[in-house]
Amino acid sequence: MKNSKVYLLFISFMFGLLFSLGNPAIPLYTESLGISGSVVGFYLASGGIGLFFFATLWGALGDIKDRNKVLGIVFMGTALGQTLFGMTNNSNVMLVAAMISGIFTAGLLVNIYSYVNDTFEEEQERNRTLSYVVSLYLLGAAIAYILGGYLTQWLEPSYALVFIIQGALLLLFGIFIYFEETDLIDIDHHLSRRHFWINVKQIAKFPWVPIYTITLTFFISFSHNNVKRFLDYYIIDLGNSAVTLGILVFVAGLVGLVSNLWIAPFFLKRFHNFRFLQWQFFFAPIFLFLAFYIENTMLGMYVFYMGYTVMLAIYEPTAISVMSSNRTVSQGVLVGVRQSIVGLGMTIGFIVGGFLYEENKLYVFYLAIAFYIMVFIGFSVLIRLTKKEVLDYRSQYIKEKNDD
Repeated sequence: MKNSKVYLLFISFMFGLLFSLGNPAIPLYTESLGISGSVVGFYLASGGIGLFFFATLWGALGDIKDRNKVLGIVFMGTALGQTLFGMTNNSNVMLVAAMISGIFTAGLLVNIYSYVNDTFEEEQERNRTLSYVVSLYLLGAAIAYILGGYLTQWLEPSYALVFIIQGALLLLFGIFIYFEETDLIDIDHHLSRRHFWINVKQIAKFPWVPIYTITLTFFISFSHNNVKRFLDYYIIDLGNSAVTLGILVFVAGLVGLVSNLWIAPFFLKRFHNFRFLQWQFFFAPIFLFLAFYIENTMLGMYVFYMGYTVMLAIYEPTAISVMSSNRTVSQGVLVGVRQSIVGLGMTIGFIVGGFLYEENKLYVFYLAIAFYIMVFIGFSVLIRLTKKEVLDYRSQYIKEKNDD
């Protein structure tokens, strides 16, 4: 597959498809094993721990090695974790298996995002490519929930087989990626290649804006991952089937796809990234609150939760584009640190979310709403601190429109 851009989009699609295939089975599988909500939080968090500790290392490794082979190893390593998860009902081994999956999963997006940021120096082209990458991932995940829902229902009550099948498919695709010939060329317009540990030490040179935005990323990751994963349990606990869950997430995936292909590019041309992020987290908590506030739950899911999906779907390419504006730290390390903080938010979020969900199923979602309001305030402050940069971006857009 010689076209590098198509190749990355293909990997993003397969990532969404293969990594999400087992998700519809998790609530039923853990329930069949008698695992409580609070313990489920620890299972989910164990994957986040891997992301927290290893995302930066995977990014640094991708900076100095062949990113293509790194991506192949990531798929094969995740296959090991998912297969082990399905082959045992020992709680301790399941925790280790989930952590193995998290360790390897940490290396995927960080290397795809870094490649895009290093290759596309022009902001509009970079934003557009990032939107496509996220869109294909969302499409793959949406299809995975449909297929996974039907697969779970078909194999009932042998839910463990879903994860074994998932592991086999991940392994096959990982082998394909590892040996695939491609014209992936990492231009790396920020910094030349360097020794692995020298690369990692760049963390000490981070400018304040990436540090500020990465800090906000913790609260976003805490909230968004809790909403996504505990929504699976919430829908099942309301008495719905895995197929119903699959259809809901499939529709949300299509909404996210449309958002990244058309909505995000439209606004990113007209607003500075910081302004766009501010508006996303103004509307996200409103939609999320309304989704769970109205009495008809499924109506709330298909109307207001889809609005929330739009806001969070267009967040990822915007945030990664913010990272690319830095010119003093290599992209593998910079995006890797961000993904590590995503993992930290995921880890703590799932642990806290497990206890909250066991206490009251809606508490998880209410805490997410509170954190999103705090993030909105955080981006509002950032805009005040970088007011000239934001205004200059808007002035340049108006000038270009007038020239046309």
